[in-house]
Amino acid sequence: MTHTVKSRQEEPPRSSSSPLERGRQRREAMARRAQRIADRAQAERGKHGSLDAVFEMADRDSEIGGGIIAGALAYRLFIWLLPLALVLVAGFGLAADAASESPEATAKSLGIAGLVSRSIASAAESSTRWYAIVVGVPVLFLATRSVLRVLIGAHRLVWGEVRAATPKPTPKATLRLLALILCYYLVSGVAVWVRSRSVGLGVLATLAASIAYAGLWLVISLRLPHRGAQWKELVPGAVLFGVGAELIQLLAAYVLAPYALNKQGTYGALGLAAALLVGLFVVSRLMVGAAVVNATLWERRCA
Repeated sequence: MTHTVKSRQEEPPRSSSSPLERGRQRREAMARRAQRIADRAQAERGKHGSLDAVFEMADRDSEIGGGIIAGALAYRLFIWLLPLALVLVAGFGLAADAASESPEATAKSLGIAGLVSRSIASAAESSTRWYAIVVGVPVLFLATRSVLRVLIGAHRLVWGEVRAATPKPTPKATLRLLALILCYYLVSGVAVWVRSRSVGLGVLATLAASIAYAGLWLVISLRLPHRGAQWKELVPGAVLFGVGAELIQLLAAYVLAPYALNKQGTYGALGLAAALLVGLFVVSRLMVGAAVVNATLWERRCA
């Protein structure tokens, strides 16, 4: 008994690390693991052309500050939505009067629901709808021109094109971009309407919408800086945008919009604005990513 007590007293005390120390050790272990994965990926980069292309895309995006550009573009798109909503509110109000139905029902019948249908339902009852259209249309044109400027600047940076060779945001180019963006929302509205009618038709509508989004972005990309690349060389980015845009639409329709509307009582208008900004940032990131994909593949093909 005495020997047992003595042996226990001679055992060195166990070292107990603090929670901060354990957290630091976990972070260091994760950093070492991430470094090993990165080193292995770099080693495999020279063996696989597709992996090397992905690394080049990531490097190009990092060099131009793709996240910062996407943030600036998302901000311009958010500002662009304000005069668009003004025009839509007035237009849906007039259409609702002509059709003798509520503005919200008119909005949903045209495929606009989710985050903006409640705003249309409440604001379209105003008696100053014609004034909203008169003021909103010119402001919408100026906001579209601002979006076009950012798109031109972003693609110029991605493609490395000189400033003198870049297209200018002329009134004709601005109206063309406005029409294409409105076509984007029209395609979204039609897809929502078809999906609400049938599950089988909804799958076809999703595929058709992805193709339509890709085609619209291809037309837009041809009017942006691309260093003389042929239209076929802009297809990969257009496909990426088409698939990504449809995924974003589905996510916004079934996840983001219901969540934002449920939280509207808690966060109010700030919650809706935050949800819109998140969605617009993802779309803007997709636009920049499509340009990065096209520019990287084009340079590898020309090298």
